[in-house]
Amino acid sequence: MLSSFIVLAAANLSPAHITAATAPAPVAFVEPAPAIVAEPLVVTTAPVAPPKPAPIPVQATPQEPDPAPTVIAPEIEPSKEVPAPQDSAQSEPVADPSIVSPTERRAILKTAENALARVETAQGRFVQLDVNGGISEGSFALQRPGRMRFDYDDPVPILIASDGTTVAMRDDELETVDRVPLGSTPLSLLLSNSVDFENDTDVIRVQKASGMVAITVRDPSAETDGELSLIFDAGSYDMISWRVVDANGGITSVSLSEIQTGISLNPRLFIVRDFEDEEDDRRR
Repeated sequence: MLSSFIVLAAANLSPAHITAATAPAPVAFVEPAPAIVAEPLVVTTAPVAPPKPAPIPVQATPQEPDPAPTVIAPEIEPSKEVPAPQDSAQSEPVADPSIVSPTERRAILKTAENALARVETAQGRFVQLDVNGGISEGSFALQRPGRMRFDYDDPVPILIASDGTTVAMRDDELETVDRVPLGSTPLSLLLSNSVDFENDTDVIRVQKASGMVAITVRDPSAETDGELSLIFDAGSYDMISWRVVDANGGITSVSLSEIQTGISLNPRLFIVRDFEDEEDDRRR
């Protein structure tokens, strides 16, 4: 369960009828026709020729029709389906217009590295959308090098914190605390004093669109599966969100808000005590 939360939470640093009036037909004014004056009708009688006798029809001898010629149809082979030609436009991959040129890529990576390194302390709020569509909120705090805290709001009973050496996940419902080395999580990249994307990570792609810049990386040692995308404001290069794609294609995304930087933080925020130690303190 710890590895799941570290990848999904810690790595997540990682749219009137109109009636047409019919025009009335034009009225045609017709002048009356002139009166017709009747003229006297003259009738002449022509001699009538005697009628000619009608010809006697001769009945032709009926003939039997010629037999229809026998047509032998050639054998037709079964038709074979010919596959329709594929559209070359569909078979060729379409280039992503958000992918930047190599020159711009190097400039973006360097600017993002410097922006991350300038943030020594920070705190704010986060909203997380997990692989199952669940939404949770909470607060975060960061202090370089190596320290960060994710404190989930109720009813999620989870606290995740890094003290510079290990990352601990505390579950108040189960009363358990699990720990892993900081170096085995993506937090080690983000909490380092000097971030070097090209030497410390495998940079998969760099994209720029809609006023944002996204840098997607993965673990070059392949010890951690999946991809981590860091999203920055293209103007200020403040990190505003991150997204994790796990080995099964599940996506967890986190957006940040109410961010304050350069503030003083209590070091005790990054210490997670075991339940046994708390129980011992209550007994004393």
